[in-house]
Amino acid sequence: MKRRLITASVLAASMLAVAGCSQVEALAPVGGNHLTEVRYAAIDILLAKNIDVLVAPVCEQDGEAVSCTGETADGETITVTSPADATDTVTVTVGDETIYSGKYWDILDDAVRGDL
Repeated sequence: MKRRLITASVLAASMLAVAGCSQVEALAPVGGNHLTEVRYAAIDILLAKNIDVLVAPVCEQDGEAVSCTGETADGETITVTSPADATDTVTVTVGDETIYSGKYWDILDDAVRGDL
């Protein structure tokens, strides 16, 4: 009986540990580097504009410049840029239409407050 209780306790603890890990991995960091901030702002902009995203923007950094590409559910290309000479700005384009161009911190701040 004691052995079963120990086995059940170990099993329950293991299941809780695994469940906790998957939840922690899904959390976004509070802060990040320039590339991460640009990507989060772009995703917030897309969501605020009700753009159905098939492939979330994937970003790369070249020096201080960040560029990202993704795809909408309608097959349009999502392009995100933050130039090296204006690292506090982001331009998000869907197809041929620019849906946002401005400071990305404004977007991140609004998203945190729920104002998007």
